[in-house]
Amino acid sequence: MRKLLVLVACLAQSAAHAAAIGKPEVTVEIPDGWVEVPASVLQDFYDELKRQMPLEKVPKYDYAFQANAGPPWLAYPYVLVRVAPTGRPTERELEELPKVDLNEEMRKQGGDWSKILKGSSMGQMRFDKAANIVWLSSKNDVANVGTVSGISGMIPTEQGFIEMHGYALEADFAQHLPTFEKIISGAKAAPHLAYQPRWSDKLGPAAGLDFKRIGFFAVIGALIAVFAGIYRRRKN
Repeated sequence: MRKLLVLVACLAQSAAHAAAIGKPEVTVEIPDGWVEVPASVLQDFYDELKRQMPLEKVPKYDYAFQANAGPPWLAYPYVLVRVAPTGRPTERELEELPKVDLNEEMRKQGGDWSKILKGSSMGQMRFDKAANIVWLSSKNDVANVGTVSGISGMIPTEQGFIEMHGYALEADFAQHLPTFEKIISGAKAAPHLAYQPRWSDKLGPAAGLDFKRIGFFAVIGALIAVFAGIYRRRKN
């Protein structure tokens, strides 16, 4: 009985120290003390990305949350959220994604993207079927900042993915990892986006992975910490 009471108390305390932030596409639970990054900051961040890479298609982030009130904004640790309308992935595609060699695909990229790929590395994608999340780890060498580690979770939807990327300085990453994993695994897609398995997904051969549609922007999202570091220094 005592153990049960302790468990209930812990759960109650956990609930009390988390806030559910509802958005049109997703509900995200953030820990006590975390704050939402203003939309104007994310727009400014996107504009800076486009200024640096005018010829590339850069991702635009919809929401972001960080551990401490800003400014400065996009200060570690923080989580970026992007609702990506890449098209609905089949269950077969989700199962096949971990076979993609992301580091090899990174090396194939040219143009302005090649400038940020140096000094970055990707872990192997892992599909957690029970949680229905594709996980991805990353490391980035950020000038005048140091090594930044990241954990990304791609949550499939009926229209694509909800991408969530958590970043912290490498020295602090281990202590923040459980928080990142809890934020990502606790995110809930809105009913109109919630992924619905289909019996036809497993019929016949795999549809064929379109890396540019699914994998490439996951990589770019995981590497965006490089730009966030540059952006923050220029704004402060």
